[in-house]
Amino acid sequence: MISLLMFLRSLVICSYLAIIYCASNQIPSLKMVFFPTLGAFSFLFIHRVGPIKDIGRIIIGAIIAATLGSLFYAIDTGVVSFFATAIITISLIKLFRWNAAPILAVSLIPYFSHPVSIWALPAAVMASLIGLVLTLWFIGKIEQLAWITKLDPTLRKITSVLGLTDRRQPVTGMTQESRN
Repeated sequence: MISLLMFLRSLVICSYLAIIYCASNQIPSLKMVFFPTLGAFSFLFIHRVGPIKDIGRIIIGAIIAATLGSLFYAIDTGVVSFFATAIITISLIKLFRWNAAPILAVSLIPYFSHPVSIWALPAAVMASLIGLVLTLWFIGKIEQLAWITKLDPTLRKITSVLGLTDRRQPVTGMTQESRN
């Protein structure tokens, strides 16, 4: 069962993604802001609500990777440049332990979107990820409200009483019963 807090996070993040998508459709210069990896970063950050330092490292990694991809794309649009971007980005991910697959994806965006400016993608990545962090900060403030934290356990009890939770026994319990 999904908790109220996770549902609230998902609702706010999806609203942020929808706003960014609408903005990128209305303003041509923002086309680079909306990309599928923003959704991947959103999902990653929803489940990694941890120290801001870790999220900050991932954002810095994404900006570096986007800059690297844009620079290599500006030098050459061919397969050698694509390969160099991918291998260097993977090496940086391992070296700095960024542990976020969307960083590789963001480095390869220029090869598919063909930006006009070298700085369009890094600027878009930075702006959208900072917006995402601010959205997560907002979610954190909402989750700290007393009535929200009290409501979550109440909803869990209600769904349990109504039989909306999974009541199957774990496999270990079933094997123990069969042994007796």
